[in-house]
Amino acid sequence: MQLKTTPGALRLGLMAASCSLLGTPAVAQTTPDTPTDDEQPWQFDTGLLYYKENDGRVNSSEPLVTLRKDFGEEHVFGFGFEYATLSGGSANGALPAKKLQTFATASGVRLNNTDGTPITYTTPSGQTVAQLQTLTLYQINPGFLPVDPNYHEQRIAMDASWSQPFAGANHVSTGLRLSHELDDFLSAVNAGISHDFNQRKTTIGLVANFQHESLKPPGGAPVPLSDYRLSDKGGDRTKNTKGGMLSLTQLVLPDWNLQLNYVFDKQDGYLTDPYKILSVIDSAGLTTDYIFEKRPDSRTQKAVFLDNRIAIARTVLDLSFRHGSDDWGIRANTIEGSLRFNIYGEDIYLEPHLRWYHQSAASFYRLYADAAGPLPAYISPDTRLAEFTAQTLGVKCGFLLQDRNEVTLRLELYKQDPTVHTSSLAGLSGLDLNPSLRSFMFQIGWRHGF
Repeated sequence: MQLKTTPGALRLGLMAASCSLLGTPAVAQTTPDTPTDDEQPWQFDTGLLYYKENDGRVNSSEPLVTLRKDFGEEHVFGFGFEYATLSGGSANGALPAKKLQTFATASGVRLNNTDGTPITYTTPSGQTVAQLQTLTLYQINPGFLPVDPNYHEQRIAMDASWSQPFAGANHVSTGLRLSHELDDFLSAVNAGISHDFNQRKTTIGLVANFQHESLKPPGGAPVPLSDYRLSDKGGDRTKNTKGGMLSLTQLVLPDWNLQLNYVFDKQDGYLTDPYKILSVIDSAGLTTDYIFEKRPDSRTQKAVFLDNRIAIARTVLDLSFRHGSDDWGIRANTIEGSLRFNIYGEDIYLEPHLRWYHQSAASFYRLYADAAGPLPAYISPDTRLAEFTAQTLGVKCGFLLQDRNEVTLRLELYKQDPTVHTSSLAGLSGLDLNPSLRSFMFQIGWRHGF
């Protein structure tokens, strides 16, 4: 089976596999051969994804719908819609302790006067913010990781894209994404251009993107490094992301397709997590206080992604490597592979998938704040910024049906193990301060051409 030469504009879509940088898997998808656009002008994809973490942490269900139409001569329109609900327990950043701990949930409802105007209060720093109707308290038993059991989030997102040929062997593409969560609204645009040459065996591409987020945590964003018990909060916050990607796609042999991407992103604005707090620990290992975290207000990320897709008879092997880094001190490497093969003629196929990932810690990541010393300029307990190793094991099964239909089932198991999760301090000895994360994901999908 030969690998098909994909038109330049459509190859730009493949680069999404390496757009996400640190802390998020880069997945190189292997898709089954489908009829050409002339044979399949409409393509409808829908699916349902379910995700669950261990120990009662986050779980999510997410329906996905995408629609794609070729209006002829590679003038392609795409549209996507997703709706996600997340619930369960979300780690608040504090450490386990040998005594009962009490916290207030970050979520809440604004309290309004009878005329509909919000009741406000003035924080210790002089900010006037909306008052929460009720601070829901929750308790964490000794030895357990503090997680907010009242965590709840919803996300509605829509995507639209357009691509077409331009001046001969060139292609241009544009895209728009809108996403709304309970405390966040995101808008993003992107534009790309690619050029085919060497008898369309080689494609170079450039994509630029811009993203703006409006963040509205309940009651306002907390003052960084302030005392958690004072609930010292300010107003809403924003952050922007500007970036780009340079790509090279090469058909090395009829059965070997190579892709090389370089990605650059720059974030500015409010990058602190408004829901993360740190335990303040004394020399005996006892918790004396809690404070809100603080991160730098800018972040530059870079990544290089290399993917090889090789066809051997009716089997397709996909191997990729990615290296990413940022100016927060994180260095990350990912090795990933999948193998697609038929198990019943050409109507059923299996695709096992393996992924290994390792990252170093951010320079300001800490398990806790030291009660005896001065606070650093930046400090965060977020485990996504810690040093850890992760493995993913998965399998996808596809059923090719009549009338251009395809049904897919996918299951993945994820394991994340931190490098540092204990302390020699007496008050913390014997406690797992940064427990391993286990999760599984199941997805069912249906593709229909008409």
